[in-house]
Amino acid sequence: MKKVKFKVDKKFIILGLIIILGIFLRFYNFGDWMHWQLDQARDWRVVSAGLKYGPGELPLQGPRAAGSFLRLGPLLYYLEYFSALLFGATPIASAVIIVLLNIVSIFLFYLLLRRFFEWRLAMVLTAIFSTSIFLVTYSRFAWNPNLIPFFATLFAYALLRIDKEKGDRENGKWLVVTALAVAGISQMHFLAFVSVPVIAIIYLIWTRPKISGKYWILAVLAFLFMNTPLIINDYKTGGRNIQEFIKVVTNRSTDEKKHSLKATLVRSVELHARYNWLILSGDQLAFAPLSQRNMLRCKEHCSARFFRGIISLALLGWGIFAWWDLWNREKEERRKNFLRLIILWSGVVFVLYSKLAYDIAPRFFLLEAPLFIIFLGLIVRWLNLKTKNKYTTVWLAILLFLVFSNLLFLRGYYGQLARAGTDDNFVLSHKDYILKEKTRVTYEQMEEIVGFMKKEWQQNNYPIFFRAQPEYKTAFGGILELQKIPFVYLSKDLKNIYRQGNYFIILRSQSDQKALLSRYVQKFDIQDKKQFGTLTVYRLKPKKEFITAESKKIVPPSRNKKYPSTIQRRYLWRQIFE
Repeated sequence: MKKVKFKVDKKFIILGLIIILGIFLRFYNFGDWMHWQLDQARDWRVVSAGLKYGPGELPLQGPRAAGSFLRLGPLLYYLEYFSALLFGATPIASAVIIVLLNIVSIFLFYLLLRRFFEWRLAMVLTAIFSTSIFLVTYSRFAWNPNLIPFFATLFAYALLRIDKEKGDRENGKWLVVTALAVAGISQMHFLAFVSVPVIAIIYLIWTRPKISGKYWILAVLAFLFMNTPLIINDYKTGGRNIQEFIKVVTNRSTDEKKHSLKATLVRSVELHARYNWLILSGDQLAFAPLSQRNMLRCKEHCSARFFRGIISLALLGWGIFAWWDLWNREKEERRKNFLRLIILWSGVVFVLYSKLAYDIAPRFFLLEAPLFIIFLGLIVRWLNLKTKNKYTTVWLAILLFLVFSNLLFLRGYYGQLARAGTDDNFVLSHKDYILKEKTRVTYEQMEEIVGFMKKEWQQNNYPIFFRAQPEYKTAFGGILELQKIPFVYLSKDLKNIYRQGNYFIILRSQSDQKALLSRYVQKFDIQDKKQFGTLTVYRLKPKKEFITAESKKIVPPSRNKKYPSTIQRRYLWRQIFE
């Protein structure tokens, strides 16, 4: 009998290794080191209610868009709920789906790149995407912006699969996938909600693919289906969310009114330079002071940071030039479409971000992260054409250095997380431009602190009264709730103090603790102080003369939240069918 030999294409082996590396980086100590703060605890509270009482407890609207009363879609909650059903009823398990979809985005990014680049260059660019400290960090916890890379790559790939040379059925299928991706990314972030549909519409008008009416109807229905909860909630509230959307779009921010068009454009370019360098290399110290104001601020280590910023600016400019030259040279329609989409994607987002230049947060660049890597690829493609592929190995080696650079910075970041729970003197060496954290705090660390407070509760069965800095307060509450420990957030005014209570103050170890404790030491005695690395816990005991009551009756929160008339109501599914 003749033996059959199986030959595995080396492309699949290399891509597999890149994805495996991406999996390792995203799941390495995932649960213990998970980022867990205010927004994550808020979302978990919604998901845990669904796990406790059933899916009818899930809302028809998602999180609020920052700085407004506009609400996004609830897809994040549904994905986290599904993840918790599969992997366990814990905050860690609910975030697993975020990690998995971001791993899928590595494969999607490679498929996207292959629409234009040859496979070797596509592989190296995918390796940068897989190892970028910026993308890895946002892949490791649950938050609505964190799924932007997945939906953005799915959107771009699906849109490019719509081709004049393809049949009606094939194009129609990918149009529906595009509609689903647009609906998904629109529920992750307000700016994606505004920009991505515009990009899709302009691209389809520009390319004019042949698609029959029934597929356009299916695409619209697919988009509406994904937004059904929002539509129902808006119907029940008389269009309140649409009204909020109009307010957000028409109202200019305070910062926008303060600055001229020139100032906002300069600020936008500076930020794009910083995050281009960060996403490509992992280095957070790029700084391109273009405005007079920023030049005056450029003091310590300015030369090194400025040099990085200039390189990043040069890469951005070079990338645009490379795009233009490749556009003029390109004859193949498929590659032409790729270039069309890239310039539309980057142009629309840049214009939108320039209007908000003084309100931009790091997470906004999740929408542009794939573009920074693609423009770098366009530079290499242009160099190969200019040198007739003589130095391909050199260019690929330079790109591989960026992969190595990101891995080095990731190693440093993981080292910081490892020290967070034990190193009482830990201080960040530079400002954090990824999560904007003041220090490193891990989920494991918070669980240890809750365990410390739990011991007191187990001894006397008194509820826990605690105070923490704003970013940690709700997060600790979420863990206490999960462990079924009765707790109350200690009020700032300290109007009511109960004898039957375990009192704790949780502060960052590097904070001015004397100033923060000043209001408490007047009415409490400090019984104990315990450091948990970057966080310090104070156990307090109320002074007798300030005790106002024997005990506080803790009433579970109502399952039917009351909304003031000024805020739109967020319905639960069970309330729709009651």
